[in-house]
Amino acid sequence: MKSNVIYPFKERDDFLRDVVKELVGLRKQRKYTQEELNYRLGVADRLISKWECGLRTPTSFNLYCWADALDAKLKVVANDNNRPSTPIEQKVVIPINDNQIKIAA
Repeated sequence: MKSNVIYPFKERDDFLRDVVKELVGLRKQRKYTQEELNYRLGVADRLISKWECGLRTPTSFNLYCWADALDAKLKVVANDNNRPSTPIEQKVVIPINDNQIKIAA
């Protein structure tokens, strides 16, 4: 059985925006100011502000330390709650354009 699925390709910026949004929410929930978080991380003045506004790009290690400074852990989990009972078929990824890929059986 062949199936064609179009998956919208996510950019690196999409991933960063999602992670930063979660970290900003956590910072506010924990009632830390950006200045306090700068101090906890030991980074330059206003760096947290620049990360939160998208003016600078944090590295994956920066994101890990940022979460750790908020007493949280940064984990990337690939999870499929609707696992098929049969083994997954091997798929071939075919680029369509810059924004989409096609997955063919």
